[in-house]
Amino acid sequence: MRMVRGPLPIFPCFPASLALAAAALLASAQPPQTGEHVPAFTLPAVRGDSLHFSGKTPQLVLLAFLQTVPDSAPTASRRQVALLESMDRQYRARGVRVAIVDATASVTGKQPPHDSLINASYDWNLDIPLLEDDAGRVAKMLGVSRAPTTILIGADGRIVRVWDREMAPGELAVAIETSLGSGPLDPRSATAASPK
Repeated sequence: MRMVRGPLPIFPCFPASLALAAAALLASAQPPQTGEHVPAFTLPAVRGDSLHFSGKTPQLVLLAFLQTVPDSAPTASRRQVALLESMDRQYRARGVRVAIVDATASVTGKQPPHDSLINASYDWNLDIPLLEDDAGRVAKMLGVSRAPTTILIGADGRIVRVWDREMAPGELAVAIETSLGSGPLDPRSATAASPK
């Protein structure tokens, strides 16, 4: 074998077929894109009613894919719960449905037992539905490959916004307000009137 001086190739020992397979895998795990239509799906709730999404809904849907099992799940997922419950309290009456989808299977490759999900819903003191995504089927369909990932779906069934990381409260509120037709929040309009 002859040695050549100069820049080294990025993958000097990567067979071409393996490199193509890796590229295809990375391409298939792309997060969902704004404006894409979300196909119909049903996810059973760990406790209570299932979520039936038919492609069009009279309300906004905020789906948060979080790793909930094991109980020592990453803190990024746990931190999102307080924000999601706050958004649910603020916007439920205005037609926003908030739900958590267990993304443990998508992240770890192992489907958690149903009892573990029930325990997580109680341990995390959830007031919003925790949905069970068998083998990560819906997560795969939506291109979700990590947690936390949150998707805001408009009433027209299209993706309004995707966060493939932790969300900041302000940016989530602005996205919801804009989608509801209220426009972005103006902090100056939220100040209390001063007494005269």
